[in-house]
Amino acid sequence: MNDDLKIIKKKYGEEMSHFARDNFPVILEQSGLLPKIFEDSFHESHYLYHDLLKNNKLLDFKRFIYSSLDSSRCLNLNSDLTPEELLDKAGYILKECLTESDIQEYKKYYAPNEELCTFKGNRLDKCRVFFAVKKDVDSIKRINFPKPKRDDLYGTSVMSIQFTSDGTNTLSIKNRYNHRVNNPDATLSNNLDNIIPGLTKSFENHKGIKQNIINETNFEIPGYVKANDGKFYKYNREINNIYYCPDNIIIDNFNVLKYDKSRYLLIDHLIIDLSLKKIVIYDNTLQESIHNLFDNIEKISILSNDDTKIITIINKDNKEMDISIDKFNNIKNIKLINCFNIQDNFLKTSAFIESCSLPNTITIGNNFLRSNYMLHNIYAPTLEIIQDDFLALNGLLKDLNLPSLKEVGNNFLKTNEVLDFINVSSLEIIKDNFLRDNKNLRKLSLPNIKYTGKYMLDSNRFVKITQTERSK
Repeated sequence: MNDDLKIIKKKYGEEMSHFARDNFPVILEQSGLLPKIFEDSFHESHYLYHDLLKNNKLLDFKRFIYSSLDSSRCLNLNSDLTPEELLDKAGYILKECLTESDIQEYKKYYAPNEELCTFKGNRLDKCRVFFAVKKDVDSIKRINFPKPKRDDLYGTSVMSIQFTSDGTNTLSIKNRYNHRVNNPDATLSNNLDNIIPGLTKSFENHKGIKQNIINETNFEIPGYVKANDGKFYKYNREINNIYYCPDNIIIDNFNVLKYDKSRYLLIDHLIIDLSLKKIVIYDNTLQESIHNLFDNIEKISILSNDDTKIITIINKDNKEMDISIDKFNNIKNIKLINCFNIQDNFLKTSAFIESCSLPNTITIGNNFLRSNYMLHNIYAPTLEIIQDDFLALNGLLKDLNLPSLKEVGNNFLKTNEVLDFINVSSLEIIKDNFLRDNKNLRKLSLPNIKYTGKYMLDSNRFVKITQTERSK
């Protein structure tokens, strides 16, 4: 492996190194150049390739890397090489078709009903026609691509590069899938330099065919923010224009703040100070209460297990909090022991918690996990009172068993549509918007109810709330 590829593998992962090897062969000939472009533009992350793939951004990324080359490098890159030599470097064999029989030689590479219109004849009357064929084309089988994408490996394994002969030299790069994909005559956005940099200029210099290239500088990736240092950073949450990132990084007003991993641990939007044994809320406008619930911390322990960590925090009042975080340092599971009364705004902005255990809790204040959408399991056998906006934005909780619950405030699971089982048989008081958007609950037993507010189960199709129940 090339030394530059080793650097990319170490900082951006093995799959990114493979992608770099296949897509930037000429840049790799200039020692140190490609890693520098990566490092200048992207905070090191082994998840970059996967995020690009997931968001269909690999081609945009390729264009961005090429556009990051300075103009002098672009002008000098491959300046003396012919199109045939350049495409050889890119793994293709290029041939210009001078006769109709030359064109027909390439029909064999196309699956039935995917042949180009070029093979119907007379194309040379209006175009200069080239074919670029991958050297390993015989190993790239159509059967292995059941869901064709225009610029995938099969689609670009045989390309017909055609220039109009009307004086404009309008370029069309025609796809091997032909009309099985959208816009097949604009493969790789009809940009020769997306095959290999310098190819546009090479066709101009050696074939007399002048083309223009537009650099792709408006590059974006969903879930990434570009900071003032010019680098893209993956982030977990954006709250009040503050970006909370993996790797102990916060980006505030596009300034990068890196917290020492030997002392601090950033989880969600919380900073755990391992030295002073305290939980810090970076943005004090959030008015979170977790640091108040867990003050006077006596012990913090961290257990690592593959891509997850379990953090155990115990304070001097014998309260215990067990937090499970994922590889991006998002809180996924939380357990509170001996926390009898939970104050307002407990983790109200945490979005990704999936499971919550409250074995001893009796009361919960306003805005408990208010912004959470992902919770699908909660255990709270002793819970009696819940104030306003409990899990107000949750969308995934399907089962809820709170046998001791006596009173709930406004907006209890207000936007949850999928809950289909609930046990709240001890409930006496229900305020406004109780399960207002729920559609699936089929049964609700309230033998002890004394009061219900407005819009209870307002969207539900199955549970009928009697006037007697509403007026209690």
